[in-house]
Amino acid sequence: MRRGSLLLFIAPAVAGALAAVPLTLSAGVARAAASECAAGEVCVWPSANYTGGVQVVMDEVCHTTPVGSVHEGDPETTQEMRVYAQPGCAGTPTVVRAGTTNPSVSGQSYLDWHAPGA
Repeated sequence: MRRGSLLLFIAPAVAGALAAVPLTLSAGVARAAASECAAGEVCVWPSANYTGGVQVVMDEVCHTTPVGSVHEGDPETTQEMRVYAQPGCAGTPTVVRAGTTNPSVSGQSYLDWHAPGA
């Protein structure tokens, strides 16, 4: 048997053997939780169910970045997290009130809002 003929015979046999071997792949994705946000803090995550890097919000400035989860841990009732579907905090916001969480909010920007005079 010539070398080329032998290769044509062996290659399908090896491919068939590899296909018969079950492979188990682990995603290895760490699950986050709202508990990553310290008591009294306001935090956002880029993905739903508190996944991705947590960002502690400490200002009243519009941030244009994806938002998938919010923990509004400030007990002050004059404060709320506003999540906007559009960049630049444009449009009607989804409001997450003080002391609450939302594990599945969808937005492109957010603003930690305080009532005037508060």
